[in-house]
Amino acid sequence: MDPTLLTPLTDPAFGATGADAGNVSQTIQAGYGANIGSDTAAFAGSLERAEQADAPGSVAKAMFEPLDRIDNEAISLVEYAQSALESGNELTPSEIVMLTARSQEFMFHAQLTANVANRTADGMQQLFRQQS
Repeated sequence: MDPTLLTPLTDPAFGATGADAGNVSQTIQAGYGANIGSDTAAFAGSLERAEQADAPGSVAKAMFEPLDRIDNEAISLVEYAQSALESGNELTPSEIVMLTARSQEFMFHAQLTANVANRTADGMQQLFRQQS
């Protein structure tokens, strides 16, 4: 496609048209209270506090435990499948059934964990809406 045939677009957020779009020295007006310097400093401070944080607490550990369990189950499933492939032999019907069953069990656990996480997030959103 020939780039000279393209029509210029208007960017309503910046008020730039096709001719102005290449001009990077254009100014942007921010609303009241906008201060990039203090926002940047606050963000940097948040990063420093996050880096200095100790090991996760018991609540965080409990929250990530299902994800760790799913991760370990996936690793185990991959190792089982790779060992079956590396053996060089064809999979026996019982090995195929076992691999299929373990795969479906993994998918069930992953879907269950995702469902619980989504319902928890919905409940937290509802709680925050009620408190507002």
